[in-house]
Amino acid sequence: MSSLKHFSRLMKSIILKYLLMLITYDTLIIFLFLMFRPNILGWLFDDKFVTDNGLFYYVDFRPGYPPLGKLPYTYLYKAFGNAESIVLYNLAVADLTLIILYKLLKELTSRRKAVVLTLTVAFHPILIWSTISNPHADNLALFWLILAIYYIKAKNPLGVGLSAALGFLTKIYNAILMIPAFILFRGWERVILVSSFLTIIIFVSAPYLSLDPLMYVTTYLHHSSRGPSESIFALLDGYYSHTGFLHPTFEAMIYAWQFNAIYTPSNIDHFNYTWNYPQLRYISFTLQIFFLLLFSIFSNKMLHKIEITKTASLAMLSYLVFSPFWNPLIFLPTFVLIILITLDMKTVYQVSTLICFMTIDLIHLATWFPGTPLGVHFGLLVVTASRALLITIVLYMTAKIMG
Repeated sequence: MSSLKHFSRLMKSIILKYLLMLITYDTLIIFLFLMFRPNILGWLFDDKFVTDNGLFYYVDFRPGYPPLGKLPYTYLYKAFGNAESIVLYNLAVADLTLIILYKLLKELTSRRKAVVLTLTVAFHPILIWSTISNPHADNLALFWLILAIYYIKAKNPLGVGLSAALGFLTKIYNAILMIPAFILFRGWERVILVSSFLTIIIFVSAPYLSLDPLMYVTTYLHHSSRGPSESIFALLDGYYSHTGFLHPTFEAMIYAWQFNAIYTPSNIDHFNYTWNYPQLRYISFTLQIFFLLLFSIFSNKMLHKIEITKTASLAMLSYLVFSPFWNPLIFLPTFVLIILITLDMKTVYQVSTLICFMTIDLIHLATWFPGTPLGVHFGLLVVTASRALLITIVLYMTAKIMG
């Protein structure tokens, strides 16, 4: 009995310790928001337009994200109309993301290393920036991504199917994890995986599909068929800036093929789905599929949880690395995936590698908002070439460790 009491006191002490850490973190983030007061409502010009004109998303107007990624911000804007409610929502999602990440890492490595790596993510400037100044789906999409990987590690097909579906309804890329999961599972597990994935998507999508199926489906089609942006493929295509003026304003109102009938897009417009070098699209897609399937097949041959996690993470990472579309917020899932595939490194080397990635992403962010406190200006070429080199080094080291 005394042992049970001791264990109970120990658990309460641990929970209290991490709860205090979370409260301290949240207080710091709120302080940063109050200090800088970023114009977070400026991102919600489409919500203002829809609200002021009595329109409905996915029926009268196409937003830039699927329903779970967009509608929470819309409802917060309608209900409160202030930045504070949006930041609190972002912060709650960030907290959930850090909690599930810590739980995943704690089951794969030591408690101390899990704390260090979770704090590295928590204090990534891009996560903080996203939380206090961006009403976008990226924080929630990151949560579903980590949760899906957690269930892949646990070999839980229902959990993977639900997480991937909710992720897909937030931001499309989460559905990619269904491929390594499908190869990993067998028999009835595959049935559970696919049926749970499809059931959730159909259930959530049904109201919008019944009202205007074309409007709803093209929300996903427009996302998946964007032109090159800020990736190595964009540089080859001669595009050196953030995605063009036409996104998301015109993209939300009319269909791309209708707009193309009256306007010839430039290579800085989202509507330019026909690239200057069309073969780049096929090169990108071929590389994505090849490495995605390669690492997915590897995950099927792994026996240990950490090996399954690493190969599933490599499969997801390959999709992002060879994607023609990139922006600073895409670095958040990439950063977490890099953590998961480098878990065999010594902590000091792993954290040093993560700091290098963090630095590159901050330089990338500076290309959105040109200039640095030191007055040094970097081009997008520096960012993409440095990122490609660093990812290559990480993958080489991972291959050596995995034998």
